[in-house]
Amino acid sequence: MTRDTGFDTRLDYARLTDTTWRVLNATPGRRAELLAALPPAERAVVAEGTSGPGFDMEQARRRKTLADVLNVSFPVTFFAYYGRTGAEGLHTFLDSEFWQRRPAQPGSVFPPAATASAAFAGFLHACDWIARQEDWVAEAFAFEDAHLFGGAKADATARPYPSGRPRLVSGAWTAEATFDVPGYGRLLRERGTVDPWTEALLLVKRRPAPLAVISVPAGERVRRVRLTGDTVAALRWLWDTGTPVPEGAAGTPAYARAVGAGLVEGAGPVDGAAR
Repeated sequence: MTRDTGFDTRLDYARLTDTTWRVLNATPGRRAELLAALPPAERAVVAEGTSGPGFDMEQARRRKTLADVLNVSFPVTFFAYYGRTGAEGLHTFLDSEFWQRRPAQPGSVFPPAATASAAFAGFLHACDWIARQEDWVAEAFAFEDAHLFGGAKADATARPYPSGRPRLVSGAWTAEATFDVPGYGRLLRERGTVDPWTEALLLVKRRPAPLAVISVPAGERVRRVRLTGDTVAALRWLWDTGTPVPEGAAGTPAYARAVGAGLVEGAGPVDGAAR
């Protein structure tokens, strides 16, 4: 006598779940490839479960959710990317290994939602799309990428500082641009509600406005300090060892404000020999 467990022993349920997840985020062409790679019995199950109006609506909802996330984390970069590549560009990202191979969260076969921004950044670093755009797109991406993920690279990319030269506090990192990237992103979103994104990219102009955002770890949170205008050039030597320390730097109002804001490690007189 055998006991009916309700499970078909011919099916690999982990593979079924994994493939269903991938189909949920796949283009039609990718869906066909994923189904073709399955044994016939599993192919029939996944094909039935990933077709019909209900599935189409869920797939569209997920892509809308992804677009909403990236519009917040990369407001200028994603606007430019989607505005110029459209649905095809989004599908290219969803077909990439950066999206498809995200690790599952503990106890699940599904990746955590928070990995979407990191996957998009990795995708853009690996492909040549940024290199084929204007310089301002690359600058916006560098700013937004550093703003989000600079902390993970802060120690690895830090260069030695001369003894006696003040620097940003340990663990801090900086995202810098020659224009107000977050402000430009807000203008694009506003214009994009009334005009096609391709037109918004042509109509909304950027104005030179030096910006640096210093991120300082504060326990489990990150404190952000925004520097604008001449203050950026006046304090760049704090995070860029290639910038000489200006004469009388320790006596400037900008440096005093940086010290008062808790941005400077080893604050004190600047050693002129340590430039």
